[in-house]
Amino acid sequence: MPRPTCKRRIGFQPKAVFFKPAGIPLGVVQEIVIGHDEVEAMRLKNLLGYPQEEAANQMGVSQPTFHRLINAAHQKITDAIINGKALRIDGGNVTINEETVGPCHWRKHWGRGCSSAEAVASQVSLTQEERGGIPMKVAITSIDGTLDGMVDERFGRAKKIVVVDDGTNSQEAVDNVTNMNAAQGAGIQTAQNVIQAGAKAVISGHLGPNAFRVLSTAGVEVYTASGMTVRDALEAYKAGKLPKLTGADVEGHW
Repeated sequence: MPRPTCKRRIGFQPKAVFFKPAGIPLGVVQEIVIGHDEVEAMRLKNLLGYPQEEAANQMGVSQPTFHRLINAAHQKITDAIINGKALRIDGGNVTINEETVGPCHWRKHWGRGCSSAEAVASQVSLTQEERGGIPMKVAITSIDGTLDGMVDERFGRAKKIVVVDDGTNSQEAVDNVTNMNAAQGAGIQTAQNVIQAGAKAVISGHLGPNAFRVLSTAGVEVYTASGMTVRDALEAYKAGKLPKLTGADVEGHW
């Protein structure tokens, strides 16, 4: 008797679960079923840019299992595109990870779990009226978590993140020691948490490619500030004087 497989952890449920090629009647189109675990593997690796080892850890599977999942997903999508078949997302031996797709260590501060970058982006793009009049926020990397302290030159491995309400100037300093000491994936995890805070902009010294990709996918603008305090950086941002990054300006593992 084969050993039962362990459930794969997923932190994302798609809003659309059926995709059909145009021009082929529904009654005759062939259908391919892709599992929720296969979709999750693609999301972690292709969209959020996790290294394979970290992505496998997020799902609670081995690297060979993760590799099989993402290969199967790619094969099914390729078959659907090339041969004009419909795709249905269904099944998979999964369990929803309520604590987020990644180790979202700041959840207790903000009261929300992580989601996909696209799902977070839809929340970030809401108007203030749609969000019940709650102003957007700006996240600034910080050495000590105060407005008068210096901006931390690092993003993913910043010591603190200061989240400032852009409308009321209220602030919250969040400890980032866990991500600061992470072996890998620090930029991605910090970016996810910043997005979950509702930030519309990030101010830091430098950003690596993975962190920048996650933030840009969610529509979060990134500005660079070096050699200044958090307060000065925030004022320069409001005055439109901070340089805006259009891509990563350092290598990964920054």
